Amino acid sequence: MVMTRLNNANVFATLPFDQIDGIAGFYVHEDFEQAALLADLVDGTGVTYDDAGHTLWHGAEIAGGAVSNITVPVSVADHVGIISLKVGSTIPADGDAASLQFGGSAVGVQDTYLPDNNGAYIATVIRIADVSDTMAEFGWCGQTPEVPNAGALDIVALTFDPEDAVNVDDKLFISQINDNNSDVEDALSEAKYVENDWVLLEIGLDDTGAQFRVTTEDVTETNNIAGTINVAMRPYFAVENKGAAEEVLDIDLFHLRYLRRDALVGQANDWLGA
Repeated sequence: MVMTRLNNANVFATLPFDQIDGIAGFYVHEDFEQAALLADLVDGTGVTYDDAGHTLWHGAEIAGGAVSNITVPVSVADHVGIISLKVGSTIPADGDAASLQFGGSAVGVQDTYLPDNNGAYIATVIRIADVSDTMAEFGWCGQTPEVPNAGALDIVALTFDPEDAVNVDDKLFISQINDNNSDVEDALSEAKYVENDWVLLEIGLDDTGAQFRVTTEDVTETNNIAGTINVAMRPYFAVENKGAAEEVLDIDLFHLRYLRRDALVGQANDWLGA
């Protein structure tokens, strides 16, 4: 997973400044500083949030009949621009779920990124207000989003599931690769999440597997899972009720970066041709 100059294989490192935007690489950063309300995700075809009007996010209800929506809470110090992905307050029920997916139609197109040997990186800062009754997920998906930790195919994600046996005391995130129904999961046991705290989630993905990192105010923990994903994927968020109350996932930011070339200098045949 080479993301930096001089073959530095640290997927979480920053790209060189002269490669961060151009034919050899790019990044997308989203602070949701001009976010808009969306009253009913089932009626929405997508919402443009970024300040230049470029980034399209598609919201959808993915389970249940509640009226899922997006609201914009008041910003707090160090967190400019926050959106709340809400499962739905209209007769909420156990298993109701909603998603927010990078790009347009969540059904028609999935292919933001086909995993390659250069690797791509995504990150977010989120907050979970109710750790005992909220399932949340952030990552890459190659299919239409499903409820978190439901065994969906073609998933590379960090999941918070209070009903999973490995989530001891509702404090742990679970890294997951599900390659066409071959599911591998691993709990990050050191980075223990505290309810209603902001937490940084990072995922680096290439054609051999993924690196996951969770950072709380106290500790950073990283783990790796090997696996090959053979379909194109796009970033997404998902949240689900566990119990008969509406649950909320607060999202502060999103970051994506990709370096098309595996070296700063070299021949064009490393990324051109068939």
